[in-house]
Amino acid sequence: MTIQARPFQMVLMSAALSVLLAACATPSGIKFADQPNLARQSEAIFVATNRKPDKNGDYTGERDTKLHFARYEVSIPDQHKVGQIEWPKGKPDPRKNFSITSVSGYQTAGSFKKRLNRALANPAHRSELGDKEAILFIHGYNTDFSQGLYRTAQIKYDYGINTPMVHYSWPSAGETGLYVYDRDSVKASRDHLAELIGQLTASSADRVLLVAHSLGTELLMETMRQMAIANKGRLHPKIEGIVLISPDVDIDVFNSQLAPIDKLPDQFVLFVSQKDRALEISSFLSGDNSRVGNNVDTAKINRAGITLFDVTDFDGGDDLNHFTTVTSPSLVGLLKGMTRNKRNDFLQDRGQEKSVTEVVVDTATLPVNLVIKTTKQIFAR
Repeated sequence: MTIQARPFQMVLMSAALSVLLAACATPSGIKFADQPNLARQSEAIFVATNRKPDKNGDYTGERDTKLHFARYEVSIPDQHKVGQIEWPKGKPDPRKNFSITSVSGYQTAGSFKKRLNRALANPAHRSELGDKEAILFIHGYNTDFSQGLYRTAQIKYDYGINTPMVHYSWPSAGETGLYVYDRDSVKASRDHLAELIGQLTASSADRVLLVAHSLGTELLMETMRQMAIANKGRLHPKIEGIVLISPDVDIDVFNSQLAPIDKLPDQFVLFVSQKDRALEISSFLSGDNSRVGNNVDTAKINRAGITLFDVTDFDGGDDLNHFTTVTSPSLVGLLKGMTRNKRNDFLQDRGQEKSVTEVVVDTATLPVNLVIKTTKQIFAR
């Protein structure tokens, strides 16, 4: 890694980052629907958070010393557009906006797990393979509680996920100028995330899929490293998949996080883009040019069998192309179709590089290309 010392330019880049992310700012704070019965479609989202609660059923950006558990029903508007969150400007109308139609709090982790097990037992909530699966989503930098919750509901709805979905909301400040605060919150949240993952693996789920975005990927990988070290290099066998979207992690750090894990989950996936403007700025501010999320050189990753989806050709619904995987309607449709058609056998072809047109049918109308690579073993272990 090459260290770059450019104090004046870093000030300018910091200002640019604030401007860019402020331009993407969305209304904050959860809002309850006055007439929840008007909601024609909604998604149930389980939540665990170490944010401090406020008096309005919401959570702040302040850190708490314990986990809070809840289950939210989030309305999806009738005219919802794939990749978007239709934010209310005033009082939300569940027919037009994302909003909260109901919430249930759980006083203990045991009661939370019991309710999750009820959802897992419902035959209507099975995965594409017919088994009981729990999916955990971890948000990224500059995300308040409502943004992370609504984004989880949008992902669940747009991808047609039937299985129970859990959102871990770590205490991001939700403000563009507090990147250092958010990074410190990541460090303060590792034990809480490990506790939550422990609850998921102890549930009746047959398998657990862990998904994280941006700075949340560093939190997830630090927690995986910590759990592996505590268990002699092993992760829980129920953890069958890890998906990292736009990872805001230095590649050297990423390799060090992978090193203590003896066996990676069968499905370990990275979504990266060379057009990710947020990671370009993060790379500059960090003094390196090797963030995982804008790297397409698999030779820099020191583990075999990691699948890399290069989504550079796709434009997301955010100006920074930092969340293309869930905000680009064409990419969402493509990935959803691949899953439903079970065209993921190519993920087993380790060490190969393919265009998606080689493995997915009916792509003639797709104007851009998705390239899929898998890492090779670089160093003997």
